[in-house]
Amino acid sequence: MNLLNTPERRVVAANFLLQLGFQSTYFVGVIGCATYVLGAGAFEVSALVFCLNLALIVGNFCSGAVVDAVGPRKALAVTLAAMAACGVLGLLAPVSYPQLYVLAVANGLLFGTGTTAIDAYPRFLADDGGSLLRMNSLNNTATSVAVILGPALGGVITGTFTNQAVFSLLALAPLPAIALVLATREARPVGAAAPGASSGEKDGLMATLSEGVHVTARNVDLRLIFLMGFMGFFAYGAFDSLESLFYRDVLQVGTQWMGWLSAIAGIGGTVGSLLVMRVPQRHVSMGLLSAALLVTGVGSCVYVGTGNVWVAAFGQAVCGIGFGSMGPVRATLTQERCDPSHVGRVMATMRVGLNGAGVVPLLVAPFLADAFGVQAVLFGASLATVAIALAFWAISRRR
Repeated sequence: MNLLNTPERRVVAANFLLQLGFQSTYFVGVIGCATYVLGAGAFEVSALVFCLNLALIVGNFCSGAVVDAVGPRKALAVTLAAMAACGVLGLLAPVSYPQLYVLAVANGLLFGTGTTAIDAYPRFLADDGGSLLRMNSLNNTATSVAVILGPALGGVITGTFTNQAVFSLLALAPLPAIALVLATREARPVGAAAPGASSGEKDGLMATLSEGVHVTARNVDLRLIFLMGFMGFFAYGAFDSLESLFYRDVLQVGTQWMGWLSAIAGIGGTVGSLLVMRVPQRHVSMGLLSAALLVTGVGSCVYVGTGNVWVAAFGQAVCGIGFGSMGPVRATLTQERCDPSHVGRVMATMRVGLNGAGVVPLLVAPFLADAFGVQAVLFGASLATVAIALAFWAISRRR
């Protein structure tokens, strides 16, 4: 097909299918089954999301060295095949807490590996900043479109059949992606600088895995990007455990609205990703990254600030624009400042920071929700994101 006749397009299409399977089954499937089928409360949902996020961090951390050693092509192909197997398990096994925990952990590990491979792929195909920004923007656009279609399809399926039926998307979506990935070889040699084998560093598994952390810590720009991502996403950990309860108890809407409002966020994300492609390369900076984070915080305040579902929809769209513009800028800044031999491990370290930021709030969010209410906690988390964005914007201006 002419639409898929370049490596860039095939990677973007594979990313879309990877995201489609995950986005349709994480929120609507795993959390939706827990909330609406099993009647879970804040503590049960928090425990489930905590396990998924922890697995996601492990997947991110360990996959960077694998991507650098064997290349993103092989790592992503194996990941996609395993995700399809998880979809079959989710579809056929009876809905229960053990089943949902197995799916949460497996999906966390696999999605962490898959997103690290996707993050690293552009650096294996191009060098210049303009090409990297374009590829990252298109990848982020594909993710945003998947955020639209995945939850929307999940909403249609759960409204027509059952919550469990949504796992059929996880089983089917990765299959064509495997063929696309296998057809997209890296443009540069893979494993030339094998993990742990260069710079006189110690061999060994932990030295290999931690090298991305060391490279990030030694570079002042990479450190700032990491801290901005970690601090910016820290407050959003509360959303993972309380958002479905916000839908049920504050907005008072059914499970299908979990899909519809997530889809609206995806529309905003698509707009944000496409807008970033029009930004001149000289303006892709830490300040732009801080501004995008600020938009997400303001959008989140609107999203959870009332009990009106239409106001929440508008807030989701604004928040999506911020997220959609933030992803490509962060990835491009990271790739430009990173040697190709370390790109997998550095991108993995960045992912660990983003996903690890959401773990700690999961431990306290249920207690805060019991004390102050779900909506108050979510609004406070949104305000914290605004404050963090303003602080990093001031830092970037000084630099």
